Amino acid sequence: MKKKTQRIIVVIVTAALLLSVMLPVLSTFARADVTKTDIQNIKNELSDITAQKKEAEAKLASIRNDMSKTKEQIELIQSQVVLTESEINASQAILDQYDLEIAAKEAEIASLEAQEAQQYQEFYQQVRWMEETGSISYLSILFEAGSFADMLDHAILVTDIMDYSNRIIDKLVATQAELSMVRETLQTDRDAQAAVQQELEERKAELEQKRAQANTLLNQIAASESEYAAEAKKLAESEAQINKELKEAERKYAAQIAALEAQQNANLNMTSGNWYWPLPGRYKISSLFGGRKDPITGRADNHTGTDIPAPGGTPIYAAQAGVVTTVNRNRYASSYGYYCIINHGSGYATLYAHQNQIPIVQEGQTVSKGQVIGYVGTTGRSTGNHLHFELRVNGVRNDVLKLYPGMTFTSPNGGKLNGG
Repeated sequence: MKKKTQRIIVVIVTAALLLSVMLPVLSTFARADVTKTDIQNIKNELSDITAQKKEAEAKLASIRNDMSKTKEQIELIQSQVVLTESEINASQAILDQYDLEIAAKEAEIASLEAQEAQQYQEFYQQVRWMEETGSISYLSILFEAGSFADMLDHAILVTDIMDYSNRIIDKLVATQAELSMVRETLQTDRDAQAAVQQELEERKAELEQKRAQANTLLNQIAASESEYAAEAKKLAESEAQINKELKEAERKYAAQIAALEAQQNANLNMTSGNWYWPLPGRYKISSLFGGRKDPITGRADNHTGTDIPAPGGTPIYAAQAGVVTTVNRNRYASSYGYYCIINHGSGYATLYAHQNQIPIVQEGQTVSKGQVIGYVGTTGRSTGNHLHFELRVNGVRNDVLKLYPGMTFTSPNGGKLNGG
């Protein structure tokens, strides 16, 4: 068999072995992942909905308070209307009484006028009869007197008759005048009462208008109450739904972490050789893990990771599948500059520092082995573009090159360095 064919077979077999190792891991991350950012977004949405619900409930309480006050106002107006109607009825009764009294006085006046007319008629008839019969007349009474004394007596008699009739007539006139005055007084009082009646009617009309306006306002408030009650109910339902979604997301996230832990517990090994080099093709090491001379201060210190030089902007790949636990978004907040940490389970975590920008992954995000997580830079405490690659096992820093047995690196002094 030719060497070329043998190489192809080796490559195929190697690829098959890699796939057999990676498929369980890939299947773990093929599902829709839930990140801490997703959970935080749900919490933010929940907070907004809760705030809106509280605002709607406060508005609803205010509306109900307004409705209660408006109802009290309507009840007060109604009581005023009832009282005004009672006053109107009482005033009408007074007017009716005045009308009865005025009608009675008018009847009395009419009776007196008829009596006066009758008396005048009787007097005139008496005088005319006396003159027509010729037996007695005022002139004959005077001229038939036998003496001046008789004439005076006759004259006095005529005068007495006339005075009597006049007295009756004068009395009738006086009574009629008195009745007219009483009637005028009654009419004046009635007119005054009618004015009071008019004011009461106008007051009632105003109250009715106020009641109508209050009822209109009450209907508007009731409509607003219904609207805000519906909104508050809808927000409460949304809040309950988002709470449900939050619990489900937290459950999925916990399940993700547990599944990852189980997967990594089955696959991870310090010397298994299944770790991905974060800068493929870049195997020169500029600073090893452990004691060294600080390139900035010149003093001896302990280097916590492994520095790998590379041009700025070179992609950085995740060394192993895991969950991003830390993303530093403030280049001045740490000597690492922009960096991220990935938890791989079983106590393993890797750190990627001095990136040229905020890492392109998010806290809580699940990443797969070989996934781009950022780009080489020189942020933080750095003298040039490089990746500070760090391994932590159960929180303790370790030499990351131990994860790569069988790989050969170039040491800082130019010599060969084997991993593992």
